[in-house]
This record gives sequence, structure tokens and C-alpha cells, in this order.
Amino acid sequence: MTNKDIIFEEKAEIVDQVKFESDQFVTIVKAEKSSQTAKPGQFAFVECGGDTLLRRPLSYLRSSKEDGTVEFMYKTVGQGLESLSQLKKGDAIKIMGPIGNGFTIPSGKESAILIGGGVGIPPVLFMGEEIKETKHGINLVAFFGSEIPFPFETCDSNLDMPGTDLSVNKTIDDMEKLSIPCRLSSQAGYEGCHLGYVTELAKSFIETLSDAEKTETIIYACGPESMLEAVAKLAKEDQLDCVLSLEEYMACAIGGCAGCTVKVLEDGHERMKRVCVDGPVFDAEQLYF
Repeated sequence: MTNKDIIFEEKAEIVDQVKFESDQFVTIVKAEKSSQTAKPGQFAFVECGGDTLLRRPLSYLRSSKEDGTVEFMYKTVGQGLESLSQLKKGDAIKIMGPIGNGFTIPSGKESAILIGGGVGIPPVLFMGEEIKETKHGINLVAFFGSEIPFPFETCDSNLDMPGTDLSVNKTIDDMEKLSIPCRLSSQAGYEGCHLGYVTELAKSFIETLSDAEKTETIIYACGPESMLEAVAKLAKEDQLDCVLSLEEYMACAIGGCAGCTVKVLEDGHERMKRVCVDGPVFDAEQLYF
């Protein structure tokens, strides 16, 4: 399934650049067209400015129909993203999007677990905000991991998280404001964060669920491949529905070059799918790790 009919190519104006530690940025741009339809899990193919010819695929951190803006979070790895981070307010770039199938709000589910790692945090954070703001009544918890300082404001949480030690109390401020219980993980030893993998936090929470609660729960995850593999294994062991948003290098982002293909299981057969337009979101059971 593709969404080529609703992909926009538009000129976008830089509204703001917010810098965080370890060369991480949130770039906010005015994008009147794509801001109206962008969904969690989708991405844009972004012109970076400077001498860089190739665009970069960036997941949406959030989208505002009212303001006509979209936000991207990234770490400046490579010349392209370095150039993007240096653009000033009022500078213009071209973006193409929204691309991909994105996450969907589940029907028949009472709870969702959000798991994000590194630059894979934006799609699941966006999903949490979307579920809350559309008032679907789904119970949410979130677990985010990073080996460098988190590119978001953090705070001590006042919300309970079953299965988690009381010393693990750091959360992302945006999640706390939405009353979404959230805990952070890092092997860097940050105060208030779980010392270890984000999937360990998720596992501890899942162990508090009854079998009936597990059938009513779905996992949304995005992050590095090793994390997604661990999430898929966790979901299979506990028989939880799980959808994953993949990260791949892309040359065209519209399915023409087939440079971002992955092997999936579909209707009992192995098939090759393009992450850009057939994904980036896939059922965990479809994927090979």
C-alpha cells in the first residue's frame, strides 16, 4: 500500500532551530500542505541546503494543522544534516511528504506501549500525543532510550509506572504534561534513568499485566535495528500485537530505486518490500531479523 496520491512537494520556511546536547536538533518548518495530513510514523524527504544534493528522510516529531508547521528531530551525522542544522529562521528548503503508511490508532485495543530509541523516539512520541489529543481513551505508557543526553526537556515523574523501581523516575516533560506515564533508559548512567536497555523497562512493565490485559495491548516502536529485534522478540514471547517503524537509508523515498527493501513474510510467502512506501511501519510478525 502506498500513499503517493497525498505526497506533497513544497517550499518550507525555517521557523525555528532548537539545539540540544551532543549535536541534536529540532527543526521547525512552515509546511502548509504536509502539516495537514502528516501522521505518526510517516516521514518527509528533506532538502538540507548547502552543497548537499541528496535529501534526508526525517520522521515527523509532530505536526500542527493550526500553525501549518511540522517538526523534525535529528542528530547531525554527515554533511547533509549538518547543513540543515545551520539554516536560519526565514531560510527556505524543499520537503516532500508525508511519505509512508505510518502508525494507525488501534480499534479494539485498550492499551498501548510506546517504545523509542535514539532518533526513533519522534514517531512514537508523536503517536502518544495523537492518541491523547484525539481522545480515543486508550491507556498509554512510554519507554524511551538514548545513549546520549535526551533531546527533550526532562523532569521527575509524578505518575506511577508498574514494574519500575522508584529510583527510575525521569520522564520527558511533554509526556508528563499529557499524563502519559513514561520512563527513560540509558547505559550512560544518567540520574533517574534505568541503567540498561529500554526493552528491559518495557519487559518489567509487561510482566505486571494479566493475560487478558496483554490481549488488549499493542506495542508501537521505532529505533535502531537491534532494539527493534529485541522488541519483536519481547512481543512474541508475551503474545502482544506489535508494529515497528523501520529506519533505512534512502535515495529516492518514493519507491523508484528499491534501495531500501526489506524481506517480509506476507500471506505465507517471502516478499521484498520497500521501506519508503510499503512501510516504514510493518507488523513485527512480518519481519525477519
